[in-house]
Amino acid sequence: MADKKFVNLHESYMRRYERGGFLVGDVFKFNDNFKSTECYKALGAKTKTMIDQMIDSGLHIRVINIKDSEPARYPANSQTSSLDVVLDLALDTGGGRYSNFVSVPGELGETVLFAPNLLPIPDAMRRKDKVVIKPEEAEEDPNNIQNQTARGTTGTADHVGTPLSPTERSLPKQNTVIPSDPATPSPEARTYTQQYLSDLTKGPSEY
Repeated sequence: MADKKFVNLHESYMRRYERGGFLVGDVFKFNDNFKSTECYKALGAKTKTMIDQMIDSGLHIRVINIKDSEPARYPANSQTSSLDVVLDLALDTGGGRYSNFVSVPGELGETVLFAPNLLPIPDAMRRKDKVVIKPEEAEEDPNNIQNQTARGTTGTADHVGTPLSPTERSLPKQNTVIPSDPATPSPEARTYTQQYLSDLTKGPSEY
């Protein structure tokens, strides 16, 4: 069984080099000089705009489909696949979601391999976090209605028209020692196991 699985995985991996070096799911990167190629110049204006938007997004560009540029000479025969392929690309927005679909010639770029590691999180999907490691004094707005109370009311309709005043929300920042003496000394806390073993006596050893 292990040999069969290995053969299947190896054949699937080697298919990459029968399809122009691409596999579905690969991360695609456009070449630095891809705009100077003839196949790019032959693309439509809207397709070029879509490509620019995908690059400027900062997200991973995925290969979602691989197509031959010409019909197969022998249909239903896998040996007639061509190295000259057309790639269906899309933006990977995370969670298995794709957007901005476009088809481009395979010679415009190449795959970016991260195996055996996972894909890095794009900077476009990161945000600056306002986590403060050192505690800071919180500032409260006394004019905020959530920090005001209608004093002397019961919380029913009788509070209508009662002016609001700031709520006492301050808490002590130091411990206050309250002098007190216990009324009776605390009994010793003993567990059930301790009480149970206290009645046992040591017997003669068998050894």
